[in-house]
Amino acid sequence: MCGLYPDSRAVRPTGRMIFYHLASLMIRPGTTTSPPIVLINRGVRAHLLELLGTDETRPRRLETQLPMCEVRG
Repeated sequence: MCGLYPDSRAVRPTGRMIFYHLASLMIRPGTTTSPPIVLINRGVRAHLLELLGTDETRPRRLETQLPMCEVRG
């Protein structure tokens, strides 16, 4: 994969290198009228998210109801 090093040489990505590049991703929190936005400033991060099968335009929603924690009346 090209772009992990500053000189753009092709290398095999390691877990450490992937986490290093993904650690600098920024997310703009969502509001009541707009969803959260992932801010990507380098192409290598976009390529890593594509390889991981992550759709940055559709963030995962957290489960608000846990099946083990139900309230009975």
